[in-house]
Formats: sequence, structure tokens, C-alpha cells
Amino acid sequence: MRVPRLVAVFCAFAAAGPLLAQLSDADAATQAACRKYLATPLPPEGAQIPAAKRWPDCDSYKLYSGIGTKVDYAAARHCAWSERLAIQAGIEPTFTVASVFGGSAMLSVLYANGDGVKRNFPLALRFSCEQGWAPAEFEGRIRHLESLEKGPTAAKFSYCDDITSGFMEGFCADYNSEIADGRREDQFLAFVSSFTPAQRVAFATVRKLEEGYAEAHGAGEIDLSGSARGMFEIDAEESLRDDFLAALEAFEAGRLPAGSFEAYGEADARLNSVYGTTMSDAEARKGEYGAIQTDGIRDTERAWLKYRDAWVRFAKLRYPAVPADAWLTLLTEDRISVLDGSFCDMDADGPCTQKGGTWKPSPLL
Repeated sequence: MRVPRLVAVFCAFAAAGPLLAQLSDADAATQAACRKYLATPLPPEGAQIPAAKRWPDCDSYKLYSGIGTKVDYAAARHCAWSERLAIQAGIEPTFTVASVFGGSAMLSVLYANGDGVKRNFPLALRFSCEQGWAPAEFEGRIRHLESLEKGPTAAKFSYCDDITSGFMEGFCADYNSEIADGRREDQFLAFVSSFTPAQRVAFATVRKLEEGYAEAHGAGEIDLSGSARGMFEIDAEESLRDDFLAALEAFEAGRLPAGSFEAYGEADARLNSVYGTTMSDAEARKGEYGAIQTDGIRDTERAWLKYRDAWVRFAKLRYPAVPADAWLTLLTEDRISVLDGSFCDMDADGPCTQKGGTWKPSPLL
């Protein structure tokens, strides 16, 4: 669900100017090194891959990282060979995690790390020379691989190690978020295994609406100026997803909230005040580049209300001893922390503790 938004963000960048560096854009030393590395012979299996007529339906980065499947380095390598040919043929999907980290990029990682194949730095360097992006990344990645070849064999290489551009920060954030999604899914499945059928149905609705709230927050309440906009959006969503899981862990461990009708009334009044201030500030700055728009805040608030109500319905089934006002108070205070920038953990352990960074909407920064 995040990929289409990245496509929209980065297509806007592409309209503003070129993003991808070629070897000719690198410094003289990198060009000289790559002329040598590009002469590295390919292994026999590389010549056995048929010419690409379409983008392969395999996603090497998912096979490599175990996203939605088991880790399979051999399958990832075979897929990457096909992706490489598709990229060379110019038929890769534009600005997707699959094309950015697939093909030559994935082959570089596999051969640099010796994952499912004998470690081969000349080959890893050849594949990195085939792959572009920002000039500083291009040059830094070659230097990095050269240093790994001479260093400890245990050192691991990642294509995100040497990023310098906001463009790639967004894709690395998206890649990491997919890995995190898989880990969270395993944890959710462990929790749900103890739920009754009715609780599972109610919780499925909560998760769907929480995801809608997280996505609305990322798209509608985060500063989207600058080349790192994709990373900021994804990181904001990830923070809400992580808090949601942490909260469930606390509740399942018996750390349940306490609250009253009066406490909820006070929290609701504070939220109305913060929401009004947020909307006023957004309206005053709506013409600034990347500024949050009032529609984004309004849409996020509506998504949060649906999520809040679904959580209360689920909690009535799963934690019947806790009154609805306690959940309403907790969820309302959590929403306040997002809007006013304190962004605390949603748990039952007392006052909100600021997490350090802030995802306050950009008009309020």
C-alpha cells in the first residue's frame, strides 16, 4: 500500500530534474575503477537466464529478506538475474522497491555477503557499477565494497549503507517497513491465537482501521517538502504501527488503563482545543511548500475516530472489566500526543512520556 505513494512522490522529483547517476557522472577514480570491475566475467548461470520480455514476477528483495515468504538466497539470486536483464531492457516498473533493490543491486548484495553463493567482491563491484543513483552514493558504494574486500569477512553489506539522497532514504525506509510489517504480523498472530472467534473478528476490524489511520497520518499530517519526504511519511506511519503493537503487548500483559467519564471529558476538551489550533495553523500556512493542508488533518481525524470506536468495541469483548471511558481517555490522549507533537507511547503506565522525536504536523514545527 505504500509503494503507490512513493511512486507519486518520486515522480514529482523526476519532473524537477534527473535523479539517476550514470557511471559518467561519477568522479574520475570511480570511473576508472568501474572500467576494471565491469570487465569481471559473469558466472555461467548468468548466461543461462533467458532474455526478459516483461518484469519477472518474483521480487528478489522479498526472497532475500523473507518478506511474506521464507528466506531463499538461491531463488533471490535467480530472480535478480532476470530482473537485471529486465532493467537493461528498460522494462522495469518505475520507482518501486522491487526495481530499486532488485537486479544488479541484489546481485551485488548477494555476492558481497556470500549469501547462498561464494563471496565474490569483483562480481559485487561489477554489479554496483551497473547500478546508478546519486553520484555520491555511486562513489561511496564502490569505496565501501573495496574496503570490505580487504576487511573482516564477517562484515555485511547493505545497499542502504551508503545512501546520501532523500530519494533513496524513502526507498530504504519502505524496504525496512516491509520487513517490520512481517515481524509485527508474526507477533499479532501469536496474540490472536488466544482470542475467541468474536474477538478475532473485532480485532481484524481494529487492525484494518488502525492501518487506515496510520496511512492517513503519514500522508496528511507530515511535512512533505524536501527529497526525504518519502522517508518522513513512512517513518511516521511506522511509529503509529509500532505503538499499536506495543500497546497490545501491554494490555495482554495485564497493564490495563483506568479512567472515568470525567477524565474522558477533560481529554476530549483538550483534543478539541489542540485540533482547532492545528487546523488554524495549517490554514495560515497552507500556501507554503510541503505544508500540511487542513483536508489532510481532517481526513486523519476521521480515520482516527473510526479506529477509536472499533478499538472500544473490541476491548469490550477482550477486556470486559475495563470501562469504555478508560479506553476513550487513553485513545484521546494518544491522539493529542500526535497532534501536539509529544507523540507518546500509548500504554497504561501513567503520564505520557515523550519519545524524543516529534511528528508534529509541519505547520506547527
